[in-house]
Amino acid sequence: MSIILFSRPVHSGKTTELLHWCNRQKNIEGILMPDMNGSRKILNLKTEEVFDIECTSVETSLEPLTSVGKFHFYTSAFEKANTMLIGTLEHDPRWLVIDEAGKLELEGKGFYPAIAKAVSVYDNEAKTGNLLVTVRESLCSNVIAFFGINRCRIIHRLEELTG
Repeated sequence: MSIILFSRPVHSGKTTELLHWCNRQKNIEGILMPDMNGSRKILNLKTEEVFDIECTSVETSLEPLTSVGKFHFYTSAFEKANTMLIGTLEHDPRWLVIDEAGKLELEGKGFYPAIAKAVSVYDNEAKTGNLLVTVRESLCSNVIAFFGINRCRIIHRLEELTG
């Protein structure tokens, strides 16, 4: 069992570094939120499916949106990602990656359901595998407290991980 928080400042390349690291791992599942073609997407690490999460035309969108700051995300994309992540917990992958726990999750939105469930599973000495969650540096202690994480390792570079 291991919960690892990959923490650095905003816009410091966490997702890009994580993508390269994930490509070298075996038995890895989860999601990344890379910037592609000027907007955020969700990348399913197992299937390599990519789908939109960021709404770039708020004025014309007919779908429900979840907003934080200047960003607007499709609520249905969060629902799809949460369902996939929670389902992944049954597979017991060596690595479960969730990019990221941020302001929305601290409000009980976004990836909150998946992170809360994953923490309850991985914050257990008997659990095999690892949960890796990205967290901006300024929110790290808030995320630990909010999700009630009892044991975790905070890293700032993925090369700190072995295996």
